[in-house]
Amino acid sequence: DISQYETSVSNNVVIKSVEKTENPNYLFVTIDTQNLKASDLVFSFKNKNKVAFTQKYTLKDRRANSADRKSYDASDVMYLIMPDRFANGNPKNDSNTALTEKGNRQDPSGRHGGDIEGIIKNLDYISSLGATTIWNTPLCEDNDKQHSYHTYAQSDVYKIDPRYGTNEDYVRLSAEMHKKNMKLVMDYVTNHWGITHWMMKDIPTKTWFNQFETFTQTHHRREVITDIHASKIDQEVCIDGWFVPSMPDLNLRNPLVAKYLTQNAIWWIEYANLDGFRVDTYNYSDQTAMANWAKAVTNEYPNFNIVGEIWMHNQANLAYWQK
Repeated sequence: DISQYETSVSNNVVIKSVEKTENPNYLFVTIDTQNLKASDLVFSFKNKNKVAFTQKYTLKDRRANSADRKSYDASDVMYLIMPDRFANGNPKNDSNTALTEKGNRQDPSGRHGGDIEGIIKNLDYISSLGATTIWNTPLCEDNDKQHSYHTYAQSDVYKIDPRYGTNEDYVRLSAEMHKKNMKLVMDYVTNHWGITHWMMKDIPTKTWFNQFETFTQTHHRREVITDIHASKIDQEVCIDGWFVPSMPDLNLRNPLVAKYLTQNAIWWIEYANLDGFRVDTYNYSDQTAMANWAKAVTNEYPNFNIVGEIWMHNQANLAYWQK
């Protein structure tokens, strides 16, 4: 019950807002970081003027010239990799005791052992093909009990799946690619997480995910999004319906969700020194919320390119989403 505590921050940092939800296990604290230098902050949580516990939070320096980073463009050749199916550079991480699905190359839909180390060891091969940029399908943790190799049902969006390696391995991949003048694009998912995401065990607020009275799956008819004659229920089911039962649909209209995804995206860009995003199922989310998310990212990185997956066959429908 963290919501019962009063919050303060060290170093005379100003708290701009403290937001509570109907779930007492969450407290959303917004601080003013404008002009703050890199430092360790200490959040104190008090009850009746007595400190119950503290939490350290580190503000780190941004990379030099980070805001002006050059992204991928029309001069690049992009190579798509599904990491589990590419190359096994470290057989020791094929399975992980903390994750449900284990390595099994005999199962066509199972985990086959490809990992970040396998990509690093094959960078010269990829470069020899003429490719200058790598887009990996998602690498964050996916703890689905089966078919988790695609990693689109993420269970922790701040953690690389241990069967691929570690967060540090991902940073090393980026660094090794940059040594070879190659670029790294992250496959970012804004529309949904996985059913095993840790927040599903304790949802911050009932509007964190889009929910209906009974399970409702999207009908995938995305033409209704831009159809001025479409019924409201058709648009609602398209946008708010779940992609599949194992992928809870995120509600980006909730400002807390939008902020979480914005901060997570910026963190990955800065932490892993990324060169661009490919955004999965871009038009399955509220279009205004997605535009605001993309604008927030490019406000920080004006030259950062974001390409969204718009799987439509009519050129007029497709043109609506093009910049």
